Amino acid sequence: MLAPGEDTPGSTIYRYDRVMLCHKLLGSGERLAELDAAIALHGVRVERDDHNGDRVPRRFQRARLTIGDRATPVSIDAWKTVQNLRASVHGGRCDADLAGRVRLEHILVGSAIGGPGSLIGQGNDFWPKGSGPYEGPSYPGRVPVDLMLPMPARRPAEALPGGRRPVIAILDTGIAVDHPDLDISEEQEGDDTFVTINSDLQKVLTANADAETPVLKGAWDQPHVDGSLLGDLASHFGHGTFMTGVVRQLAPDAQVRSYRVMHNDGLTYENELLIALDHIADEAERAWNGDDTVNPVDIVVLAMGYPDEHPEDSPKGGLAGMVNRLANLGIAVVAAAGNYATTRPFYPAAMAAVDREPTAAPVLSVGALNPNGSVAMFSNDGPWVTCFALGASMVSTFPVIEGSMNPDSQNRARRRLRESFDPDDFSSGYAMWSGTSFAAPVIAAKLAAALTTEDVMAGVSVTDARSSAYRLQAAVKAIGG
Repeated sequence: MLAPGEDTPGSTIYRYDRVMLCHKLLGSGERLAELDAAIALHGVRVERDDHNGDRVPRRFQRARLTIGDRATPVSIDAWKTVQNLRASVHGGRCDADLAGRVRLEHILVGSAIGGPGSLIGQGNDFWPKGSGPYEGPSYPGRVPVDLMLPMPARRPAEALPGGRRPVIAILDTGIAVDHPDLDISEEQEGDDTFVTINSDLQKVLTANADAETPVLKGAWDQPHVDGSLLGDLASHFGHGTFMTGVVRQLAPDAQVRSYRVMHNDGLTYENELLIALDHIADEAERAWNGDDTVNPVDIVVLAMGYPDEHPEDSPKGGLAGMVNRLANLGIAVVAAAGNYATTRPFYPAAMAAVDREPTAAPVLSVGALNPNGSVAMFSNDGPWVTCFALGASMVSTFPVIEGSMNPDSQNRARRRLRESFDPDDFSSGYAMWSGTSFAAPVIAAKLAAALTTEDVMAGVSVTDARSSAYRLQAAVKAIGG
């Protein structure tokens, strides 16, 4: 369905009964009434999602589409509503400014092999369906392994150049509770652990959930099943823990801030992602305004995305606007390029192709490489992909858990249990996995490691957004960019 003058859209994923409203609309009852009148002609009403009170930033509240007062049947479809609103501009029933402040709420998919964000490989099968270990371009899905090497030593923060750790924010499925190689604390406590969580922000995200969406309960990487009676592991359970372990191996002197925004089925709702990113941006602004109680984030890692419905145009507002805000605040954004083996832009990674001011921090999109250095078969590519890193058959940390699949086993002598390989028993705390999801934290970790060297930090005093951006630009050059 298209309004006059609108281009034919490409495929995308969006909430069918929700729209995102600009904060300038939310603050005006007169404008909201005008919006309601414009869409009421098509049998639809808009209701504010204000059940969460003042805990969620007003500029990121969504509105619910409901059936209006007409007696004829009506289908609820956010795309149809947006197009009808734009058509009302041509009919003189609505002004263009109002129509431009209503848009879709996109759903982003995680970029790991298995689940909705990948071209090949489903579930927990050791080999993707339709292929075996010696047949075709197969990639191992998520499988348990063990790691014989110790984690790299971590220097005290005061021994680092500049006297502080670079901070990497990973917005994903959360972090495993009590993993032996990932010490964790609350961000507000100020402890020098490798991972911190923010329970206060997680409560805001919990309050933001509506009746039709699953609730993000807390910062932990859970639950591990999606209500399956068979107990199969959810497609993206462990995703955030795996990414964090990649950083632990490559940048031990960094600190990871884990924010849970992705559900264990690999889906992230744009509204909730924006709230978390807004929190990071607000903290940076406070730091640059002289609040010495805030330790701002240096690098944001996003391992999810969506193809925009207007593939030829860079998206405006929403997530695109937030990426620009972070870059202008001196925060680098590193995003996974996606696993669809296509050149079609995948956002927010494709925002790396947007021209920015020389004073902005880098925005990088990362494709995946095989262990031999070739581009992985599943990886997206194109002029908007700015770099590549290892992303296939990687080993990293995983929540310590025993799965539901039962291997063949027999009790033998000496009271030892003898059994076949169990493809979802992760009691070792490690896994092998593939995806551009894991190439992105490789680049982020290399940037963070560069920020702990004298070459990059010599003579640098980070006191504002510009000096932070210049330091990250130097880090990009230090790792060969």
